[in-house]
Amino acid sequence: MNDYFDQRARNWDGSPTRLAQTSDIFAALERQVALQPDWTALDYGSGSGLLTLALARRVAHVWAVDLSVGMMEVLMEKARAEGIANITTLVADFTREPLPDERFDLVTSALALHHIDDPPALLRGFRSLLQPGGMLAVADLDTEDGSFHGDNHHVRHFGFDRDELAARLTGAGFDGIKITTAAHRERGERTYTIFLATARAV
Repeated sequence: MNDYFDQRARNWDGSPTRLAQTSDIFAALERQVALQPDWTALDYGSGSGLLTLALARRVAHVWAVDLSVGMMEVLMEKARAEGIANITTLVADFTREPLPDERFDLVTSALALHHIDDPPALLRGFRSLLQPGGMLAVADLDTEDGSFHGDNHHVRHFGFDRDELAARLTGAGFDGIKITTAAHRERGERTYTIFLATARAV
């Protein structure tokens, strides 16, 4: 999967639809989470940094975590071009490697969960990364029939059922769970919905 995203990193931001989608997700995040200027956040599956950079403009520091070195290079090039210096990058897979010792006020992840073999394990990892009372914000596809990506070799889940996700979040140690529609993505004659799930670490 690393090679897949490395090969696409330079052109990732060339899609106006993807840019609009991330803008919609961030707007939904701002509606559901009261971002604070002294927060430290972690963005998992940060990719080229579309969400990371938006967060970096609003909080004190952001860790960007991704498997793709190519995506990280693009992210930091954009950060330098914009004079943004409050981002730490980490190439890691939190489902297979030790988690950082740091604790965060906010953990975000946008359209990464469907690439993960064991989402409940990752959600538990997110909980362990958060301060008590810290916030989680996860955006992903609602359940779909597998037609969203076309090429599904790197896809592990065809979206998620909201009720099942809420139960998984509760089991991982979260409460105050809220799941709303954050964005719509049109492809051909199909419209796919993207949710934003927010929750508080118990």
